[in-house]
Amino acid sequence: MKTVSKNVEGHYYPEFHLGWGGCAEELFHYTSRYATYTEAFLRNLADQRQFSMSGYQARQLSESQRRLMAAILSAPPHQDSARDLTTVIRAVISGDTQVNQALTDRYQERLQIIPHGVVLVYSERIHEPDLSHVAPLDPFMNLATRLHLPVAVHDHHVEVSLKKLAEHLDSPNTTLRSNLQEAILRVHNAGYIIRNHPGLTHKTAKIIGDEDAV
Repeated sequence: MKTVSKNVEGHYYPEFHLGWGGCAEELFHYTSRYATYTEAFLRNLADQRQFSMSGYQARQLSESQRRLMAAILSAPPHQDSARDLTTVIRAVISGDTQVNQALTDRYQERLQIIPHGVVLVYSERIHEPDLSHVAPLDPFMNLATRLHLPVAVHDHHVEVSLKKLAEHLDSPNTTLRSNLQEAILRVHNAGYIIRNHPGLTHKTAKIIGDEDAV
């Protein structure tokens, strides 16, 4: 397993895995832009239906917790890594500043690339999608059509109401949740950024979608 560390204006951070998408920014800064979506994304991926981020503030992360969170986010998103993130988040909510030793041991190799004594920052990385191969978008767009969810693929972003997307991620239909989660991961891994567009309509989506729209 190879991990790398990036230097951005004197600050170091691990190369976060594409699969986390905008959730990484939300967990590091808690801007509220992706809060509802991130909560639903983690809840479904971790298969912890009662998980809540209520009370979580990224500024309350201790240095060791922020380092551990960065290490986890550099790993691919799957059930185990999602559960590890929820463990860190729950600790922050409870006011605990310590880190789980088992998690520290699990991510030791990734933690070793993060220098001590520097401020970890999240930097959004714009990845040029391979526009000759947009198949990774198809499952998400097909589901959006079935759900009557307006989506516009515009300027390498997938624009959608994150509130409505989160509602579908919390659907009582387990098959829908699973298929939507998988489709979202494919979108993230293809290099597209899911961006919030409250109030997006099908008509507007068709107007602004320069790659695809529903």
